[in-house]
Amino acid sequence: MRRFLVLVVGIATVASAGCGTVDHMRRDFVAPRYIQQAEAKVHRLPRDPGAAERAADRALRLMPDAPELQLRAARVYASARAWEKAIRLFEAQANLATLDQLTYALCLLEAERRELGAEICLRVINRAHRDHQQGRIGRLQWALLLNNAGYILADADIEVDRAYAAVTEAVEAFPLQAAFVDSRGWALYRQGKLNDAAFYLERARRHAEREDPEVLYHLGVVYGRLERYGEAYDVLTRAQELDPDWEPITEELRRLGRILPPPALCNRHRRSPSMPILRAARQMDGALTSMIGEIQR
Repeated sequence: MRRFLVLVVGIATVASAGCGTVDHMRRDFVAPRYIQQAEAKVHRLPRDPGAAERAADRALRLMPDAPELQLRAARVYASARAWEKAIRLFEAQANLATLDQLTYALCLLEAERRELGAEICLRVINRAHRDHQQGRIGRLQWALLLNNAGYILADADIEVDRAYAAVTEAVEAFPLQAAFVDSRGWALYRQGKLNDAAFYLERARRHAEREDPEVLYHLGVVYGRLERYGEAYDVLTRAQELDPDWEPITEELRRLGRILPPPALCNRHRRSPSMPILRAARQMDGALTSMIGEIQR
C-alpha cells in the first residue's frame, strides 16, 4: 500500500508538469517503480508471476532502451517463467555476469534450446573450478556457481552425473545451505536414487528459513514415487498454495488423483509438517542472498 501511494503521488506530480517534461519525468520516475514492483512480486509468497511479468512489461514500455532496466526485467521474466522474453533481453546485453549467464541458460533449457543451455552450464562449472583453484573467486562464490549450474542441468535432466558432482561439492562446502542440499536431493532423484533423494530433500526443508514451493514440489514428487502418497499430497498442496500457477505442481497433483481416489486422499494419515522452508529463484537464505548481490555488483 505504501509503495502504491508513493507511485500515485509521483504520477500526480508528473501530471502537473509541462508536456515535454511530463513524458521525461514520468518515464524516469515510474519505470524504476514498476521494475521494483515486479522484483517484489517474484519474491513474495504466494507467488504471482503474471503480475510480475505485467509490471516488467510496463517498465520496458516506458524505458525500452535502458540496459540496466532491461537486465533487471530479464531476471524478473526468468523468475516469472516468461522464458522467451527473458532470453531476448539477456541476448541484448553486451556482457553478462556469470550468475546471469546461468539464468540465461535456464531460460534456454526451458525454451527447448537444450544444447546451448547445457553448454553454458558446463562451461561455468569448468571455469568456476579453474578460477577457484587460481584464487580469483572465493569459496562461497565457487560453491554458488557449482550449485546453480548443477541444479539447472539436473532439473533439465541433462548431464545428470556432472550435475550431481557439482552440487555435491557445493553441499560439502556448505552443508547447512538449504538451496544446495535441495539441489543434491533433486539430482539424486534424477539418478533414480529415491530414498537418498528424500533424505536430502527433507534436510533441505528443515534447514531453510521459510517455505518454498520449489522445495516442496521436489519433496512431493519424490514422496509420490516412493508411494508415500499422503505425504506427497500434503506437501504438494502446500506448494500449490504458495505458487498457484506453477503447472508442474498441478500436474503432479493430477497424477496423485489418478493413483488414489479422493476419499483415500481425504482420509490419509497426516503427519505434522517439519520446520518451514525457502529458496530464490530460487530464493536463498539471507546471508547467501546478500552474497549474491555482492557478486552481481
